[in-house]
Amino acid sequence: MGSMTNFYYIYAILCLFVSILLTAVTWLLIKRNRYRLLCGMALIATMMSYFLTLSIFVLQINNQLVIYLYLILMALILIPVVLLTIFSAFLFIWNGLIVWRRESHSLGNLLTLVIGILLIMMPVLFNLLNHYLPNNKIVTFIENVSYSCQNYLVFWVLAFLASYFLTKIVKPKYNKEYAIVLGSGLINGDTVSPLLGSRILVAAKFKAKQLAKSKKKMILIMSGGQGSDEKLPESVAMKAYAIKNGVPESDILVDDQSKNTYQNMLFSKQVIIDNGLDLQKGIFTTNDYHVFRAAGFARLVGLNIDGIGSKTSKYFLPNALIREYIAILVKHKKFHFCAVILIIIINSLIFIS
Repeated sequence: MGSMTNFYYIYAILCLFVSILLTAVTWLLIKRNRYRLLCGMALIATMMSYFLTLSIFVLQINNQLVIYLYLILMALILIPVVLLTIFSAFLFIWNGLIVWRRESHSLGNLLTLVIGILLIMMPVLFNLLNHYLPNNKIVTFIENVSYSCQNYLVFWVLAFLASYFLTKIVKPKYNKEYAIVLGSGLINGDTVSPLLGSRILVAAKFKAKQLAKSKKKMILIMSGGQGSDEKLPESVAMKAYAIKNGVPESDILVDDQSKNTYQNMLFSKQVIIDNGLDLQKGIFTTNDYHVFRAAGFARLVGLNIDGIGSKTSKYFLPNALIREYIAILVKHKKFHFCAVILIIIINSLIFIS
């Protein structure tokens, strides 16, 4: 019994060592570039490792008070997770209906509603198939592949959410020379929308706070071209909006050619170079759900800068995050296609064995 106890203590110490190692790796990854899904995966692995370590130590201590406190902690964590899992389909549908009432009825705004319906339909469909086609191996195979793919997508959702969380907690220093404000569509072709206005105001607020803290001025770069349904370039409307909200005109530059986030970063980089600013001493502003993906485009053009996001309405955030998640999946579609093929192959081998 004593040797077994010693074994568990050694195992617990080993787990603690692994947890500390994972913490160091996660910190290094975040320090290097926190805008990667790998950082989210490392954060999840670190948290799970600490959870395992804590569980082993609690069981070995064998103190009633410690065990009760541990169980309370686990209940506070697991009960919400279990409830969210059980009622996720209904929560998605509820959120989808709210978005339906408040936003336009585009496919992009119906994602939570569609996902909620699919989450209900999948088990219903497979239960019906299993009822009318009992012990049918083809049905079982399709069901296993479907749920394996679903679990695969959930894994990447968790990595994305953990990565999104990291973008929220790390704040840039007040030593910047510029801020790129990412454009978006204008209302009626000439009016800054509340969504776009929030991006401009976040940049203006950071600029004012930096001036107050470090006495260092910064330039705002309004980035946005003219869409086919717009009367003027987004950046021109953005500049007027910023001036109206107290930003001096002399502190504003414009990129009036960009059509997407990649071009926002690429063309703004040229504006930065043309005006003699330090490429690496800047930030960009967008909506909070878009920061993670936009940072990827910034690094793609050689801008190693952080982003700060304006707040998104809580009812719209799930839908917006899902859109960003899908965009990231599409960006790495070859990798995920190969992963799905591998899932099908593994299930096929199990099926024929």
